[in-house]
Amino acid sequence: MAEIVHGRYQLLRKLGSGGTGEVYKALDLRLKRNVAIKRVLPEKRGKKRVLERLQKEAEYLAMVEHTNVVLVHDIVDSRDTFSIIMELVNGVPFIRTFRKRPMPELQYLSYFRQILAALRAVHGVGLIHRDVNPRNILVTREGVAKLTDFGLSGLAKDTEHRMGGTLAYMPPEAMRKNARLGFGLDLYSLGFLSYQAVLSLQGFKKLYGAKRPRDWIRWVLSSEPFKTLKELRAPVSDGFSTLIGKMLEKDPKARYQKVAQVQKDLDIHLEQIGYPTLGP
Repeated sequence: MAEIVHGRYQLLRKLGSGGTGEVYKALDLRLKRNVAIKRVLPEKRGKKRVLERLQKEAEYLAMVEHTNVVLVHDIVDSRDTFSIIMELVNGVPFIRTFRKRPMPELQYLSYFRQILAALRAVHGVGLIHRDVNPRNILVTREGVAKLTDFGLSGLAKDTEHRMGGTLAYMPPEAMRKNARLGFGLDLYSLGFLSYQAVLSLQGFKKLYGAKRPRDWIRWVLSSEPFKTLKELRAPVSDGFSTLIGKMLEKDPKARYQKVAQVQKDLDIHLEQIGYPTLGP
């Protein structure tokens, strides 16, 4: 018989796990709907830091209400475990869509606009996501993108941020101790994701190789810029290549720092290529 937790959630199958928690698809027996449950691993239950981090993640998720951000329903703290009850997204990690083949610009623009809209909502409540990467974005069959996993998020007004994130998507300032972080961090991450998507993950690795973590950190911290998509003859327009290039500027002062700045240049680009500006 399937395990029932917190007196009302029937666990159906495990969706994934990490260092401190695991995620399940579950049935809410009271409301008769499927949900996702992120719960702390039993061996981590007694660790205060782990519980505080999950509590913060739930609080941050609850601050943001947007179609392109996964919805949190509740948190449950019992003697046995601590869980976040969330919207179940019937989709796949975004990274699966461009592993081997580049994503055409016109197709990618739909996702790009949705993720940008999600970041506008996140930044609008004063949060920095800090881990925007294609594994933390789920895509449904209908083409809807959902930003998830706020485990590393923090308030922009905080002066201290612990180091952390998915290494490849971290800008230089996130790799430095005691650096002041801003919204431009998330925009760099989205720029890097975009760079990979239009080249394909396989294509990106051919260009940059499989660098060891310390070598990648050394390269990101160097002054050497990314090659532009135009230089690489990627199948994208010059305008989009320029926009992504500015998102990937290593110097935060030269990079976009607000979603509105990206949106302004994006709108100009969309008009130039005749892309529909209504809808996702």
